[in-house]
Amino acid sequence: MLAAVAALAALAPLAPRPPTPRPRAALAMQAGPLDGLRAAFDAALRDAQAAASEAAGQSANPWEASPAADDGADVLPLPDSFEEAVRLAAGATGAALADGAARLIVEFDASAGDETYNLLSRTLKLLEPYLARLEEQVLPPRAGGEGSRVQLLFPDEGTAAYVKQKWQLPHGTLCGSMPRAKFAAGVDAVMVIAPGATEVAGLQRLLSQVEEEAFDTPVLLFNPKLVDMQSTGYGLVGRELRAMVESSFDNCFCLKAYPEGALFRVFPGAFSVWREDSSAEGGYTLAYKGTKRPSGDEIDELLNPETDDGGQMMSGFSNFIKGFQAM
Repeated sequence: MLAAVAALAALAPLAPRPPTPRPRAALAMQAGPLDGLRAAFDAALRDAQAAASEAAGQSANPWEASPAADDGADVLPLPDSFEEAVRLAAGATGAALADGAARLIVEFDASAGDETYNLLSRTLKLLEPYLARLEEQVLPPRAGGEGSRVQLLFPDEGTAAYVKQKWQLPHGTLCGSMPRAKFAAGVDAVMVIAPGATEVAGLQRLLSQVEEEAFDTPVLLFNPKLVDMQSTGYGLVGRELRAMVESSFDNCFCLKAYPEGALFRVFPGAFSVWREDSSAEGGYTLAYKGTKRPSGDEIDELLNPETDDGGQMMSGFSNFIKGFQAM
């Protein structure tokens, strides 16, 4: 499985708010590359849904026979490969940017509770192929054929140096760390990687700089963990930052695995909770869909109903999670 998943490398826990139109970034939002993105992404969503449904042995609308509440929102089936997950994450980002959003969250955690590797390590597995997709499909090229400039900010200097030296980064990518974070004026996007409780002050400072100097520059948070109850003294400031983020950031992509299932969202679709079910086609069933992100307690109740028989899932998504953990 390790070799199979590795070969497929081509491809927030925050409550969402309805997208609020914002002025578009001078380059990232310019006409041409993004004008047709929404239509193309909608078509890609339909194709991905059909392909994933066929692979899982499901109907085109697997939730029709599901006990999930139906509020008219649309959802996609769970991806069954790393390649598809990365493609969907980049496509969701592009669709949200094209829709006018400029503050986004990308949440990708396939650990299913396995803490063998920390959140930053797990995030880096997504980030490298995601950046390549974003550069290729979403961010427009600069005049003279130069690539887009993206500012990456990591929790520490060591990670920033490693990425800069070892990765095949898109042309013009800037790498830095949150302790020394300073907004690089003129970039097409700022990406803050796995910010935690210790990065609260730096993230607040960075967001203030962006608002003052170029408020329409997209800012993306990857796997933010803004409240760490194990870090004494950071709980309160983390909650304050989370409240600010909840009011101004959109969760454009979410794939969070649990031992019993997963929480999933691809912008502009709804949030969905999928529960392992050995009796269902494909090995999982839709337990919830809606525009509101369910709370942690609600997810736990959805994934652990009293009637659950604890059946083992052997679906493509389950194999994808196991393969991702082994990478």
